[in-house]
Amino acid sequence: MGNTKQYATLVNAGEVIDKTFTNKNTDPVLVSENTIILSELAHIRPLLGEKFYAELKLEHDTGTLSVNNQAFMTYYLEDTLSWFVRFEVVNDIMSNISSSGVVNNIDEFSRIISQDTYNTFKQDTYRKADIFANDMMDFLNGTDQSGLYPTFKSNRPKSMSDTYKNHGMIFYDSIYGGYAGVEACGGCGSYSNYNCNCNCNDC
Repeated sequence: MGNTKQYATLVNAGEVIDKTFTNKNTDPVLVSENTIILSELAHIRPLLGEKFYAELKLEHDTGTLSVNNQAFMTYYLEDTLSWFVRFEVVNDIMSNISSSGVVNNIDEFSRIISQDTYNTFKQDTYRKADIFANDMMDFLNGTDQSGLYPTFKSNRPKSMSDTYKNHGMIFYDSIYGGYAGVEACGGCGSYSNYNCNCNCNDC
């Protein structure tokens, strides 16, 4: 499908801050383009499939988004991606790698939070991203969307188990209770490994 990294990111730093940060005066420099690209590749491309992701990247970059793709971007993708970017950028905001090792980014008006508080914050950020991701995938997979997104439909796995394998997400063991795979919940349909508490024994 070519090198999609040559195209502009699907959201920019200002949009991420506006949609997900309480402090709207956050310095956009803290939300780097590389982190947005990472978020697209790790969280969005696996959900949309390679072909639909590449189609959106090309159309967005060239200003040729179709009416349907523009609506999908505006009402679903931008929110989902923005929350995943916030999830990925938190580590960079809260710490920095220096010649002395990993240090906390604090100033005279800040104080260090505990590891438990930090993990809870990360979990909550991912929970919000997952809510938007599930809403996005429910929209794309809805029967009433048949024909509106042919690239996604033609690239979509035939079975739900394949969908989970190909449209899954990458998780971090230390935060998400030991889950390292990409399987989604077979009971409730959640696209994440974050425990959905549906008691299906698949989470």
